[in-house]
Amino acid sequence: MAEDKDSKTEDPTAKRQGEARSRGQVGVSRDLSLVVLLATSTIVMLTVLPWSMRPSYLLMRGLIEHPQRIEIGSQEAFIDMFRSMGLTMALSLAAPLAILVAAAVGSTVAQTGLLWATEKIKPNWSILNPLTGLKRLFSISSLIEFARGLAKTAIVIVAALLLLKPDVDRIEIYVGVDPLSMMQVLHDNLLSLMVWILAVMGAIGLIDYFYQKWTVNESLKMSKTEVKDEYKNAEGDPHIKGHIRKLRMTRARRRMLAAVPKASVVVTNPTHFAVALQYDVGSEGAPRVVAKGADFMALRIREVATEHDVPIIENPPLARTLYASVELDEEIKPEHYKAVAEVIGFVMRLQRAGLKRAS
Repeated sequence: MAEDKDSKTEDPTAKRQGEARSRGQVGVSRDLSLVVLLATSTIVMLTVLPWSMRPSYLLMRGLIEHPQRIEIGSQEAFIDMFRSMGLTMALSLAAPLAILVAAAVGSTVAQTGLLWATEKIKPNWSILNPLTGLKRLFSISSLIEFARGLAKTAIVIVAALLLLKPDVDRIEIYVGVDPLSMMQVLHDNLLSLMVWILAVMGAIGLIDYFYQKWTVNESLKMSKTEVKDEYKNAEGDPHIKGHIRKLRMTRARRRMLAAVPKASVVVTNPTHFAVALQYDVGSEGAPRVVAKGADFMALRIREVATEHDVPIIENPPLARTLYASVELDEEIKPEHYKAVAEVIGFVMRLQRAGLKRAS
């Protein structure tokens, strides 16, 4: 049975977010990018553009003030002149355009990070279908976006009217102002209006940014079943993992029991723990744990040791310590040397006594 939207209560996993990111499904605010672009354009026009356009200004001024320098009798001269004008204009606009492109790209990268989503640039021929376009145009999401657009436009207009209202009330004062002063007043008003609009749109853009992030996160939410299925796919089915773990434990037990006949001694608790030690006389290494077990496994180690005449020594403190602190196929630690040496020495004395009696 398909799960409804209400069942998707879990936050998206890192894997799901990564897959969505690879498809280009990330939260990005176009309003915030537009604000950054408008602010950059304003700064460029006030600072960079007058400096960068100066060569073009000087060239055009020279042509206007000294038209006699323009050669009109040669087609090549005209071509060279227009080529020079085009090159100068291109060089003048290169820096402002580069700054605007950097601002446009940077505003998006700042929101999404470096992202390369090839699916976004793949051709989608379904958008050419008129029915699909109509459905998308009159969909709920399109209507919501249209309403949001109207609301944002209304907020900006209201903010602009509130800023200009004092100047509108004083409009009769400007009647007797000279043109140069009037131009300064208009310049100041336009600059204030631009800053005010950018501030309002910036606030709207920040709200929209967090809204877009929230919308994407909500669309990626998962149900508990989807989270479990993803975990199974990533980590493996728990039942299969449990079966594999059981097989490994069975094989490890078989290897341990196969190593017990070669052990030098088995130290027991006497019933709860059993640790089989192997020591080769004359070797440089310390005694090594070749098998260990608790409860049922301890019983099996004692049974195999009895079948193969491996000495069994009851030493509960040593058995518990070796079982807890020494891993399988590891040599005993230095702090256990004395206790283990006493046990192995005792076993060797028993074996020598047995050989003497046999002889």
